Amino acid sequence: MSFSFGFTNDDLSGDELDQSSTPSQPPQARALDTLVTPKENLPQRHTLAQLCSTLLNVRITFDNYTTPGGNLIYRRELFDVKHQIMSEDEGSTQLGEMLLDEQSDLQRNVYEGGFKSWECAYDAVDKLASGQVEMSSVLEYGCGTALPSCFILLRKFTSGDKNSLRITLSDFNYDVLRLVTLPNLIINWASTLPVEKLHALTTSEENPVFNNDEVLLTQQLIQEFTSALNEFNIELDFISGAWGNQFNELVTSQTSVDFMISSETIYSPDILPVVAESIVEILSRTNGTAKCMVAAKNIYFGVGGSVIEFVNYFDKVSESKFIMEVEEINDSQLKRSLVMIEKK
Repeated sequence: MSFSFGFTNDDLSGDELDQSSTPSQPPQARALDTLVTPKENLPQRHTLAQLCSTLLNVRITFDNYTTPGGNLIYRRELFDVKHQIMSEDEGSTQLGEMLLDEQSDLQRNVYEGGFKSWECAYDAVDKLASGQVEMSSVLEYGCGTALPSCFILLRKFTSGDKNSLRITLSDFNYDVLRLVTLPNLIINWASTLPVEKLHALTTSEENPVFNNDEVLLTQQLIQEFTSALNEFNIELDFISGAWGNQFNELVTSQTSVDFMISSETIYSPDILPVVAESIVEILSRTNGTAKCMVAAKNIYFGVGGSVIEFVNYFDKVSESKFIMEVEEINDSQLKRSLVMIEKK
């Protein structure tokens, strides 16, 4: 294991120093075994067809964003998500009301921040763009807007790579999967189409409007997307619900994961051990090479999580079965890192 950080104790207040720089104590019991998941939050799998059925004839407004490394990625606009929630009966749910009122970016066991694209997701995209990673089964653990998976999909379509690929996208909230995760995947795929074909797939006599920043999810477009996935041997899998032993069993019951991506998930001292233990458990069930990329801010001020704490904890629970390297991102005052993990 090799790593270095660009901050010192002088950069931290007393509270952050106590939380972030004190070595982790050896875990007395696995965090995964102490979790109690309410029945309503148990993980469950959703099919592509099920999610697509909730988006039929929805007009998606999107924008393109350039990452710090200069890579182009597309994502649905947050105001457009709010507009759809307002137009649905589900707008009266606790999740819908909280998003519309902008009360919080996070409310434990209700909403885990998945509607927004956080800074470290762009770092993950740039890392993926910097080199070719061998992968056949990807798990984006806490995907939210799923920009890293969108980039993997985008590069696969543009390169013509037709090797089999399964992408499992997980988020606590089902509504995040259907309102941003899947739309972003469709938008990034649609960006590879000739404009004439995209125009033909998204307009009709009833809906003649075609704008460069919108995509109407017609039946024809969804069918074309599904056909493209089949042609390129891509399988999309969606899982909502809480992390824990049940989640890990559900994921590994159908596939062996050889590449995990997890962005902005170690923000809390309560969640951080679950992430670390789940990475060990999921990758240990894979024969052969298995890797993981964790993208995170070095310190989550006011919340308590940190890269140092994650590295210390992971080092203890991994029992020297993994190689770990930490690469710091130094493009702003907001210090961030990529933790690269590989099974020995």
